Amino acid sequence: MIFLNRGIRRTERRLLRKYARQHGLAPNELLLIDTLADFPNNSIMGLADILELNKSTVSTIAKQLINKHLVSQEIDPANHSRFRLNVTSRGRQLAEGIYDAYLTELNTVFSLDQLDLNRIKDVLTIIHKRID
Repeated sequence: MIFLNRGIRRTERRLLRKYARQHGLAPNELLLIDTLADFPNNSIMGLADILELNKSTVSTIAKQLINKHLVSQEIDPANHSRFRLNVTSRGRQLAEGIYDAYLTELNTVFSLDQLDLNRIKDVLTIIHKRID
């Protein structure tokens, strides 16, 4: 089980780098898009807390994504000194592609059949719902 867990983590990191490169992104940019898709209307500080990254790092990544039209920003009506960030439709398409690419990669690395892939997808869905 430890081997499988390690293998899945390595595969996930490799997939993140590969998928990011395919779309002209740095891995942290893809991570921020994916996080923002799960936690919309968030601030730089909120994202920094979720990602456990420095606020200035998240701010730099967010600016790059805004320039690439993958993330949008608007003034927070509750606090005019803060921006709310959201994933654009283009950014959302990238984030949604992660799960399919992830399952394909797992299939390649671990030689899983369709039944196994469906079970993994179900587990990922359950985990995602419990985290929310």
